[in-house]
Amino acid sequence: MLDTTSPAAQQYLRDIYRTLTNDWGIRYIKLDFMDDSAVEGYYYRPNTTALEAQRIGLQTIREAVGDGVLLDKDGSPMLNPVGIVDAGRISCDTGHSFEASRNSAPGIAARYYMNRNFFVSDPDAFTVSRQIVAESQNHGIIRPLTLEEAKVSIALSAVSGGMYEIGDDLPTLFPDADRMALVKNRDLLNMARYAHAATPLDLMTYAPEDEMPSIFLLRESKRQSILAVFNWTQKERKHEFSLSDLGLNAGQNQVLDVFAANSSIAENVNAFSLTLAPQSVQVVKIVDSSIPASAPVVTVAIPEKIQAGKPITLSAQSSSDHVPAVAYHWDFGDGTGAEATSVTHTFTHAASYKVHLNVEGIEGVPFEKDFAVAVTGTVDTIFRPELYQRYQEQR
Repeated sequence: MLDTTSPAAQQYLRDIYRTLTNDWGIRYIKLDFMDDSAVEGYYYRPNTTALEAQRIGLQTIREAVGDGVLLDKDGSPMLNPVGIVDAGRISCDTGHSFEASRNSAPGIAARYYMNRNFFVSDPDAFTVSRQIVAESQNHGIIRPLTLEEAKVSIALSAVSGGMYEIGDDLPTLFPDADRMALVKNRDLLNMARYAHAATPLDLMTYAPEDEMPSIFLLRESKRQSILAVFNWTQKERKHEFSLSDLGLNAGQNQVLDVFAANSSIAENVNAFSLTLAPQSVQVVKIVDSSIPASAPVVTVAIPEKIQAGKPITLSAQSSSDHVPAVAYHWDFGDGTGAEATSVTHTFTHAASYKVHLNVEGIEGVPFEKDFAVAVTGTVDTIFRPELYQRYQEQR
């Protein structure tokens, strides 16, 4: 245990974390089991509380690593690291069992408002494979996940709107097409890319027979919403939903099954029902079919003057008043590409290039546009050692 109020301990932390980031190039650091860094006691600086000591330590680490490193806090009091860390664990450790998902769900539901307001929520990794992990005995069971339990794990991670990480041994997953389909599910991926937490509708009003919050709604756009309904019990559960109660337009609509290639559950209805098997989840997409699907509205910035051999920055920004963009794909026209809202690229030859931008929209209609760019100049390929002398003779 380090006394983070001590100058010597602070210097020790600086040395450790500068080694990790400056020397080893690490850019993601998870600070685990942080409850142990907030213990009341006698500190080098008198009259310091445990929370103050923890925050001093975190601030020392942040200053040592700089803003280019992602810090993920785990196991600390929730609000104490706000403003210092980038991401924060909001639930229990993951586990390869339904019980682990069930234990994590109340924390994810109760802390939905924290996501991207205080930090990026980290619900811990989802697991969908059949692998058996010894640590699962902490949840009282060691057996492969059923497909329905796998759906619960990945759907719970998606509704958090935060970090979306797979926790499986991938070679054990590839042979199972139905489980690979969960990882590739476009609607779940778009929920994570949209990066907004779903609202737990029954956080304070869940039915006694449900035992805990189980209904999450995510408004992705004016046209479509995602409803995730979990059954945490060992009995079949049936839920009735009125579209008006959900704040959605009744009449012209489609209710689609996200886990069944968006097959139709109901159309042009004012209400619908879902029947859930024990220990399962249903995720549905509710589409207002009176609103046509639209592409994002995107503003693009590309430099006018581009020289060969010199890096340039290309950026795209989607409008927050229109359909959300969930992915950006750049094709630079020279055989290379990149994926991000803002990218850096260097053209190596003078020529006219056609840069193509594809921006995926959450409603399934992309924004696409070509940009003609003219690159001038040449890259000096002659080796000139006199320009790169490392040492100068001392006279």
